[in-house]
Amino acid sequence: MLHIDHISLGAQNVYEGAYRLCQETGFGQYEGGWFPHAGIANRIVPLGRDQYIEVEGVVHPHVIASNPIAKWFYDECAAGDVFLGWCLRVDTREELEEISRRLDTEIVDFGLRVRKDGRITAPARVPESVWCWQRGIPNVFHFEDMDEHAARQPCDPPGAVTPQGITWLEVGGTERDLRDYLGEEILALPLRFNGDRPGLYAMGVATPDGEIEIRRTAVSRFAGD
Repeated sequence: MLHIDHISLGAQNVYEGAYRLCQETGFGQYEGGWFPHAGIANRIVPLGRDQYIEVEGVVHPHVIASNPIAKWFYDECAAGDVFLGWCLRVDTREELEEISRRLDTEIVDFGLRVRKDGRITAPARVPESVWCWQRGIPNVFHFEDMDEHAARQPCDPPGAVTPQGITWLEVGGTERDLRDYLGEEILALPLRFNGDRPGLYAMGVATPDGEIEIRRTAVSRFAGD
């Protein structure tokens, strides 16, 4: 079964961006770690229901000239916050393998994020994240141990508001586009299609006191296709 897993929110300053998001929403956050292959780091904002936002930004400016991933992150955030990507999750490895066959691409499972305690996360995913995000489409993850999932880790500092999961996503493109990409299962996801360029535009998060809307700029149209 497909689930919404996490959202990538790019910021010029990962710490300021995460602080501002949490001031806006009242949610908590914690230090996520860094991505050695990309020159970026993140702060994680758990949303409940095994979902989260990762606020990401370039922290190694000296690699921008030589690392295309770091340069893409840097350029996308030139004007401020941007929803870089959105990611889905399946319950089993078999489901991920089925999606891999559908898309005719290999499952990727090299290490991604170095946590503050030095452990490396290596969730299986298909296709690779940045390739999908540049095109405004989601990729799909599978986590062997959900107890280690980013959404289940404690916040530091904790928030004043308890999020209770994503209620909807506003995305570009059309339902038909996404159904052709991932199949009929996307029809069960709480998606609102605006028909604009592919990408994420806004999201709703449930709380005990009502829904909070988070709206940012969507990722720019990829010039490589």
